Amino acid sequence: MERNLKTKFLEKGKKLRKDFIKILLDGFKFHIGGTLSCLDICIVLFYGNFIDLKKKRKNFFILSKGHALACLFLTLIDQKLYSLSSLKKGYKNLKFGGQLDIYNSKYVDWNTGSLGHSIGVATGLAIKNPEKKIFVIVGDAEFEEGSIWEAIFYISEKKIKNILIIIDRNRMSASSIIKNKEIFDKKIINQLYFDVVRINGHNYEKIYKSFKKFKKKDKSTIIIADTIKGKGFKIFENNKKYSHEMPKNEILKNLI
Repeated sequence: MERNLKTKFLEKGKKLRKDFIKILLDGFKFHIGGTLSCLDICIVLFYGNFIDLKKKRKNFFILSKGHALACLFLTLIDQKLYSLSSLKKGYKNLKFGGQLDIYNSKYVDWNTGSLGHSIGVATGLAIKNPEKKIFVIVGDAEFEEGSIWEAIFYISEKKIKNILIIIDRNRMSASSIIKNKEIFDKKIINQLYFDVVRINGHNYEKIYKSFKKFKKKDKSTIIIADTIKGKGFKIFENNKKYSHEMPKNEILKNLI
């Protein structure tokens, strides 16, 4: 990976984390832990020429773990495709909740909806748009849903070639710690017709290289990205208290 691209990712990582703390100070009740665990993945997607938000239909992006919607809107605001004032107005008018919905913005390809549906939706998009790539970010706790496995088995059986499933493996659901997950055992997942890759989900170079490899492959891919919930601020890291609870303003000011 070129040095200037790595520098760009590092600078965006710092800036968007600072911007995130600022919008929390403005009163937005976004989910802290789940947003920060997949923010670095989103930075590489949106600033590494994999998802071009300006060219709406170049590729598709589905954020299955919709409580991390701040990742998308921080990027849209940073790229001047959306304004903070519009975000505030939408939030005040209850247009924005704790999940991602298609009426939030024209840049949202699909609702969060009920957990487990997004990979099925990605499958439909992939079949209809075989020349495009479909990127999906899924939370590890979400893999309890049977519909996810039905979709994955279908992709494998039909050898659908253009889907990238990125699992945000932060080992925490909204309310509990996920210590072991047999479903990620290589004996199970490696039997499917996917490329399976495991990476550090905060290492920009590893993320970038795995995305580049997928773009060149004629096969769907599952990336298990090992992440830290609340990554970037020690007070939030692996602290399930901040899955839903908002910190006091004094804490946020000190973080900035």
